Amino acid sequence: MTLTYPIAASGEDALLAPVGFARTQSAAKREAGKPVSFEIEWLRPSIPQRDAWQAEVMTALSHGAAQIYETETGDPIIAISYWKPVEKAEAPVEVLPEPPPPSPKEDHADDLYFRNGRTKTRRRKPADPNQLDLFGSAGPED
Repeated sequence: MTLTYPIAASGEDALLAPVGFARTQSAAKREAGKPVSFEIEWLRPSIPQRDAWQAEVMTALSHGAAQIYETETGDPIIAISYWKPVEKAEAPVEVLPEPPPPSPKEDHADDLYFRNGRTKTRRRKPADPNQLDLFGSAGPED
């Protein structure tokens, strides 16, 4: 079964009296008739609420909209995920135009730098022919 989340104004309403259920934001928006936002609320029911909400919690668990956790003392905490209708849509974010790329920096290198030999590559000394060649090719094997 796919995950479906309740549509409600609060977490308690999502658990006890949802307006409907929707899988996606667009489906929730169609069903609610206004924009929606995805919310997660943590409910800490008292002992009488815990017993009264048992069937609703099981329904929310079967839809995948709730998870049950426990505190250190063993009291349940219910995390309910739901679609919350938004009264006023947020203003669209104004997109600013990108600034032009920075102009290339001037080259301050002058001929004096290149003339003094700072950029010359150093020549390697030739290998001494009297040096023992440790890594040369091996001769014929016996």
